[in-house]
Amino acid sequence: LMAPVPAPQPLLEALQSVQATAGRSGTGFQLTFTLGKLSPLQIMLAVGALDPMITRVVVIATMGGIPNVIADGVVTQHAVVPSNEPGQSTLTLTGDDLSVLMDVVQIQIPWPAMPDFARVNAILAKYAMFGITPTVLPSPVVTVRIPTEGYDLQTDTDLTYIKDLARLSGYTFYIDPGPPPLQRIAHFAPDV
Repeated sequence: LMAPVPAPQPLLEALQSVQATAGRSGTGFQLTFTLGKLSPLQIMLAVGALDPMITRVVVIATMGGIPNVIADGVVTQHAVVPSNEPGQSTLTLTGDDLSVLMDVVQIQIPWPAMPDFARVNAILAKYAMFGITPTVLPSPVVTVRIPTEGYDLQTDTDLTYIKDLARLSGYTFYIDPGPPPLQRIAHFAPDV
């Protein structure tokens, strides 16, 4: 995954529109650029600089001198719409928040003698390098299985497993962008 860097001037000049969606199910974005034959975007596409799952996008709007993160995620697909008219071809980058990275690899891992909130914290620790900070609230009733009686087993992706734990506890799990750029807050808390 490439680290986000400020967009180069030619990229900003080619930007036509920015759309962002936000909700508890996640945030997403869509960026549309004009794409000419000699556009630097052609080179970026050719070398893989805009490829899905490795290109991170952070959309920041500065209001009153204060940066506000609108979206922070990875490109999940890109589409080129060619046109016979000069300067009318477009490139659209579509993406989702960083939780998409948690839904890539299905793993099997035992979790002996650990309550739900400890498992969630342990899983989220793997994503600290992406600026994800966990805010995990323990359930009002914490139960832990004694290892001699068995253990909990994760057999899904990290995202699916955490969402299943949240659902079983009456909690919700989601990732909020910001407030500071390049930092995300992962919430595991009661569903209110």
